[in-house]
Amino acid sequence: MRIDFESSGGFANLQLSYHIDTDTLAPEQAEELLQLVKSSGVFDLQQSNLTSKAAGGPPDIVSYRLSLSDGVRQKTLSFNDITAPPSLRPLLELLRRLALEQKRKGRLS
Repeated sequence: MRIDFESSGGFANLQLSYHIDTDTLAPEQAEELLQLVKSSGVFDLQQSNLTSKAAGGPPDIVSYRLSLSDGVRQKTLSFNDITAPPSLRPLLELLRRLALEQKRKGRLS
């Protein structure tokens, strides 16, 4: 599965991105990501449900863009901390952690 994750905002206005094909990951990490995608129900979410709850918000709001493609299905969603459904939060937390790790490694290289 191809996963493209981007986040921005918060008080530090931290810009993160993480782009990966799960086929290139270690089997355990790929399985964890795929399980979180499945349990999140992301392919069943509708963009209209993620933007109608709140357009603005406090200055520390983080905005996200998530694109997933498994060869058969494709989904791209944009949302923020307020509009993200609880089922999506574990996936977002993992992707954010992976993006931070990748960003740190890029600085060390």
